[in-house]
Amino acid sequence: MTWYAPSWGRSLGAGIGLIGALGATPAVAQNVGDSFVVPNLPIDYDRGRNTGVLDRSRPEFDALGLKLGGFTLFPRVESALGYEDNVYQTSSNRKADASATVAPSARLASTWSRHSLTLEGGADIKRFLTETRRNQDSWRIVGTGRYDVGGQITVSGAARTERATEPPTSAAYPSAAAAASQYQSTQLQANAGYAAGRLRLQGGFTFGALAFEDVLTFGNGVISQSNRNSHTKSGSGRVEYAISPDTSVFVQSSYDRIDYARPLATGIPNRSSDTFRALGGATFDLSTLLRGSLGVGYIRRRYDAALYRPIGGITAEARVEYFPTALTTVTLTGRRLIEDASFLNSGGFVNTTVALRMDHELLRYVLLNAQVGYEHDTFKDTNATLDIVRASAGARYVLTRVFGVGMSVLHDLRSAHGTGSGPSYHETRVLLSIVAQR
Repeated sequence: MTWYAPSWGRSLGAGIGLIGALGATPAVAQNVGDSFVVPNLPIDYDRGRNTGVLDRSRPEFDALGLKLGGFTLFPRVESALGYEDNVYQTSSNRKADASATVAPSARLASTWSRHSLTLEGGADIKRFLTETRRNQDSWRIVGTGRYDVGGQITVSGAARTERATEPPTSAAYPSAAAAASQYQSTQLQANAGYAAGRLRLQGGFTFGALAFEDVLTFGNGVISQSNRNSHTKSGSGRVEYAISPDTSVFVQSSYDRIDYARPLATGIPNRSSDTFRALGGATFDLSTLLRGSLGVGYIRRRYDAALYRPIGGITAEARVEYFPTALTTVTLTGRRLIEDASFLNSGGFVNTTVALRMDHELLRYVLLNAQVGYEHDTFKDTNATLDIVRASAGARYVLTRVFGVGMSVLHDLRSAHGTGSGPSYHETRVLLSIVAQR
């Protein structure tokens, strides 16, 4: 049978594009509700049987772009006004402030019948009205490509560099920082895939570099974060077999090598390590009902320094989309991984996250969403634990093909327990935005 091979070939290119768009930063804990950490080989489950609310084409509102030979340029600018009731994420002496954000971007995508190339660049500039220490300047440059070798072989590549802002809910966030914690992330990635009949084989390699900037404290001191700078080399392999047109099973394994550039502190070695992860599960796309992927396996991280004991246990990765009606999509995501800790007496922590999101198309041009997520972090060899709850709701109103407006309300609740787990706090943010695109 060869019914599966064509869609698999396309999905490999889509997967590398997703990695270029999202990026993976293994040393930085993700926000609750974000997509689970994107592996070298993203799990693909789309067989064209279902379409989510956010994926649906809306020809009367979609941007047309500017035709430039064999490419199309999509320029976009998003501006927003926001209000935060706890700018510094503290449990006492809370300070509220308003902010303004402008985020210009442009995407250049090929329109070739074979192969593909996409280039993207953008910035995200945020300014507070009074608490200027929290100002942020972020930017990104991304390139992704796919080369169709022929038959069922596809080769993909991606390169990305960005200056990003670490989310304050991160378990590794410097709790004494008054300024935003920003870092430079650079990634190079190559994937290859082969599909024949019911069988698909994939392999991928990623090189990543993280460089964290120093941050100011409330007393105008400086926190050096150079001991968080690292290089990561990751390799993955995957075998998938289709047992029916809508369901397949897979096994995959990955190996990550993380090397830190400097000691954690004087006389204290850093957390350079090797991580092995094996995962098995299934992907499915059942007509008019649900689609997704479920995987469970084992993960183990071994540190070079004897100071840090190895960490191992169950790992999991899941994303399931349910379609109760053609206008509503309910998405459940989950993950269980190991990440490096941020304080001296622990090597790493087990990160477990689940999130539930609903998107509803009220009208063709009005999209509603609501989301709640929960994260639990357990730190090795300490009594420290961390619980994070994030909830949000929002609406997007597409005025024309060029303009749209949006509103969102978000609430974070961070509960820290034990020594070194950082502050406990809660924060509410309101955001009003307008988008202009071509």
